[in-house]
Amino acid sequence: MASLRTQRARFSHLPKTISFHSLPATSRLLQHPHLYQFRYKSHARPSSSAQPTDKHTVPSTTSTSSIPLSDDINPPPSTRPADLDIPESLPDTAPATDKVKRYFSIGRAYLSFYKTGLKNVYHNYCASLPIRRSLGIPARLPTAPPAAAFYAKPNSKGKYGSEDESHNGNQHLPTKTSRSTFQLLHRAAYDVRRMIPFTLILIICGELTPFLVLAFGNAVTPYTCRIPRQIEKYRSQRLSQKTKALSAHAAAVDGSVTPPEAGSEEEMRVIAQFVNKSWVEKASDEEVLRACAVLGLAKSHTMPSFLVGMLYRRRLKNFVEYLKLDDDLLRKCGGAKAMEAAELRFAVEERAGFGLAMGEEEWQAERMQRRWLEKWLERGTK
Repeated sequence: MASLRTQRARFSHLPKTISFHSLPATSRLLQHPHLYQFRYKSHARPSSSAQPTDKHTVPSTTSTSSIPLSDDINPPPSTRPADLDIPESLPDTAPATDKVKRYFSIGRAYLSFYKTGLKNVYHNYCASLPIRRSLGIPARLPTAPPAAAFYAKPNSKGKYGSEDESHNGNQHLPTKTSRSTFQLLHRAAYDVRRMIPFTLILIICGELTPFLVLAFGNAVTPYTCRIPRQIEKYRSQRLSQKTKALSAHAAAVDGSVTPPEAGSEEEMRVIAQFVNKSWVEKASDEEVLRACAVLGLAKSHTMPSFLVGMLYRRRLKNFVEYLKLDDDLLRKCGGAKAMEAAELRFAVEERAGFGLAMGEEEWQAERMQRRWLEKWLERGTK
């Protein structure tokens, strides 16, 4: 399913009025998918709240898939980690030979998981190249695509064709692509920058790689190669960083050491302030560090203040531009209700929604995350 979704993403930014005969061969095949099938490793996860009722929208859960469906808001599943199947634990009374076989099976499972992840990094990067060229972004350098490249340029009269309400004092400019395309480009660039060091670790360490990536963290690991334990460790660290930074912010602003409750209106108000472009321009060094810690752009809000001018203020500005574009594309392409469960959680956590629905059942957590993101997007239009 992921492969042709990726193919569709290559052309989602093209004008819909273009004639059929002027499209490249690949685009014509997207309109007639029975003519061609492109396969590679991918894993799709259906929503935890309910299974799709339409047989044409049931995602595949096999290791390979083909003929995916059009989707403007959810990027291909190949941009997320695949499923990791670990053999079940054995009882203490199991023979030693069975335990040894299980350890070998675990090693092979991790090795297969990492190989699939690296293959998906390669395929995603190849799929992103023609899109980068069409948007005027350097194709070969795996740099993060600038937000300005995804907004429509004004016509000869200086108009964009349509204007939306203001956001952080700026107008919503019409976008010329879908969120799935934007996220494909963004994640492909992010992952390919980590592909070489991670591949070297995998070649040298083999089955011991999971232990090393837990030590090195996400700095050298593509997102498609992150094991569940690594992701949970990162979430725990982000929640701790956010809580400490919000406590420091509350103490500086209100004289209170109690941070706002996770998922509350007060917390959302503070986070929304941190991603306000005009606020970032005027914020002090300490405020910038606290915002970066909450948003995962710094390891701690106690980093040296001289780094703010050199690194963190620019990093925060870039993230604000990225998040504004992602918000605009989310509104354009269907909003929170159109998102898969995995993408929904990814979007909430990018907006510092860690700790939301902690301890809740999966379906309940998904419902709370969906409501939270809907409120976030509504706030951005006021």
